[in-house]
Amino acid sequence: MLRRLLRRAVRHGRLLGIEGRFMPELSKTVIALSKDGYPELEEKQVMILKVLAEEEEKFNKTIDQGLVILGEMEQKMVAEGKTVLSGADAFKLYDTYGFPLDLTLEILEDKNFTVDEDGFQAAMKEQREKARKARKVSNYMGADVTVYQSIPAAITSKFVGYDRLVHDSRITVLTTEDEIVEALTDGQTGTIIVDETPFYGTMGGQQGDVGTIVSDHGQFEVKETIHLQGGKIGHVGVMTKGMFQTGETVTLKVCEKNRLSTAKNHSATHLLQKALRMVLGDHVEQAGSYVDAGRLRFDFTHFSAMTPEELQKVEDLVNEEIQAALPVITEEMSLDEAKKSGAMALFGEKYGEKVRVVKMGDFSVELCGGTHVSNTEKISAFKIISEAGIAAGVRRIEALTGEGLMAYYQDTEKELHAAAKTAKTTPTELQKKIEAMLEEIKALHSENEKLKSKLANSAMGDVMSQVVDVAGVKVLATRVADVDMNGLRNLGDQLKEKLGEGVIVIASVQDGKVNLMATATDEAQKKGAHAGNLIKAIAGLVGGGGGGRPNMAQAGGKNPAGVDEALVKAVEVVKEQVQA
Repeated sequence: MLRRLLRRAVRHGRLLGIEGRFMPELSKTVIALSKDGYPELEEKQVMILKVLAEEEEKFNKTIDQGLVILGEMEQKMVAEGKTVLSGADAFKLYDTYGFPLDLTLEILEDKNFTVDEDGFQAAMKEQREKARKARKVSNYMGADVTVYQSIPAAITSKFVGYDRLVHDSRITVLTTEDEIVEALTDGQTGTIIVDETPFYGTMGGQQGDVGTIVSDHGQFEVKETIHLQGGKIGHVGVMTKGMFQTGETVTLKVCEKNRLSTAKNHSATHLLQKALRMVLGDHVEQAGSYVDAGRLRFDFTHFSAMTPEELQKVEDLVNEEIQAALPVITEEMSLDEAKKSGAMALFGEKYGEKVRVVKMGDFSVELCGGTHVSNTEKISAFKIISEAGIAAGVRRIEALTGEGLMAYYQDTEKELHAAAKTAKTTPTELQKKIEAMLEEIKALHSENEKLKSKLANSAMGDVMSQVVDVAGVKVLATRVADVDMNGLRNLGDQLKEKLGEGVIVIASVQDGKVNLMATATDEAQKKGAHAGNLIKAIAGLVGGGGGGRPNMAQAGGKNPAGVDEALVKAVEVVKEQVQA
């Protein structure tokens, strides 16, 4: 909606005669006049102006092209005696050029045209259906599972796993993949719901716990923990031994290694967010995250790629706080108290009356319901492995900590040793060896080009006898065997030295494909010769196409049988050009 409003404003600015980008400058005045009532405008001014500038620039790149297409559509309607733009055409403007329907309606209204809005909505619906069908639904059950909807609403689960990884509780619901059952037996896939669980369910970007559920009668491997509708937590997995029954008391055991690795990555995202704000500015806000035992991913608002220096500074800041061994303290308090404490909250997120605040020394304070380490030193180390843009104004950092980082270093070391072995050197000497190999390749390439040029010259022989005079312009149209396009260009340069002023056309067949090259000197161009138009005129005879500048052009083709005819026609085309 904001983008639509912005694009309408940009168009009206154009209608008023405003040239170039103007929205950020205009908005500075709006912010200055409104900041008393809306102080967040001044606080977020840098981000607001960057968003406006970026969106306006994007729209400016497409609006001109879109207006041309709309103009062509208008001409077509006039020619056909119509006054209604089809829904398909209106959708094309929306989908390809970013024209919202109301913008198209507004532009056409001035010219007494309308739009088939029903047709537009039908095209929109069709696209959404295609997108929906293309999306793959992924969960452990392998499809959309509806069995959970049959569970009584009164059944709920309580998470008790912040301070414990083992807990006894009563089974309240058992399900297979498609029905509620009274028992799960050896080999069956299903879901277990209990009264109280130490298993953290996937939420807030943190992947759920894995582990086991055991009793004297059976064992269940938990492969995924999920939140279900109505305050239920589902343990999804497979019975590996024995049998469980509804009402039975079982022992739930969270995998400690997986939980700790996930907690390391989650705590690192808190340090990362604060470091990003310190390095890039307060406009940085979380736009999504993902943490599991292996890695962390953090999406944030920023408007350009981070420099290597910025990335290093962020990484260093996070590692400094890890080495500082900051205590990680969690407290429950009211939302107002949390805001007064300076805790960061996610924009647009819904919070209850009581919230959980995670403090890491004096460095980071955030609202968070996830699991964390007790001290930052347990994270061990932090390494950014990638930074990239994923949407307009949104960047993504992927990073590693703890054992995931050690595994990364081990893999990198293996690859380094393998590369050094292939290059027949040691890891410490690998860079020097690569530089030497590149120099050797460069020298060999140069020598190879010289040999190819010599061979091409030998194959061509003395072609100067083939030169013809066309209205005072010397023209040489000839062929040579088995020379690539680069070789043809080199031959053309050499022949120009012998020919002086004029036009040269060379054809060669290599591996069953035709290469064509044409060049025209300055004096030949002054008399009308044009290499690009010449190539266009003859390329079809060799089953191809091409073109280029007035002084040089090239083409490829698939019909070697047409080479001779093309060379004959080349002379005729030059004659037409210089006599025109």
